[in-house]
Amino acid sequence: MESISADPMAGEVVLVGTAKARPFRNVWMLEELHIPYTLLPVMPRSSDVLTLNPAGKHGDFTMTESAAINTYLGDTFRGAGNLVPRGGQLRGRYEELVQCIMTELDAQGLWIHRKHEAMKQFFGHIPEAVRHAKEHFCNTLNILLARLRQAGDYLLGDFSAADILLVHCLDWATAIQWLPSDAINAELKPVLEAYLH
Repeated sequence: MESISADPMAGEVVLVGTAKARPFRNVWMLEELHIPYTLLPVMPRSSDVLTLNPAGKHGDFTMTESAAINTYLGDTFRGAGNLVPRGGQLRGRYEELVQCIMTELDAQGLWIHRKHEAMKQFFGHIPEAVRHAKEHFCNTLNILLARLRQAGDYLLGDFSAADILLVHCLDWATAIQWLPSDAINAELKPVLEAYLH
């Protein structure tokens, strides 16, 4: 569980969680926005996390999800960058991409692998679920890559917090050997390679 705590007047942000997991997304966002922060590197759901901050806070405001934290940081600390669109169609497209990445790639793809392969001793080993999750991940990635090809170098044309989420998911997929994959359409493989380099 990642979380934030900040004093908006002082600009001090404390991120609770390890940069070896989803909180890396928040570290990257904080760096892009040039926001001073302190990282308390504790493992998800550890007693340290629950003792320090059971649900993540910015003042009295509570946050725990990495994508929501990044959107909040982008909205709250706009002075250093425009990584989260303000409104209108571009904001709608941003929200659509974030939801797709978080629900289709992360939750229905990568997290299924994590639960039923990497953490099978806790959740049970279900190879069939992992196989379907990988197929779903690659199918969704093909859709996102086709949109990326139309958008340019980044998902929204310019670099955004949505790109932070996608790159993190792609790195995760590479680490578990889901990428490279023959399931990625041949005409989209150069798009993926260019995006990651």
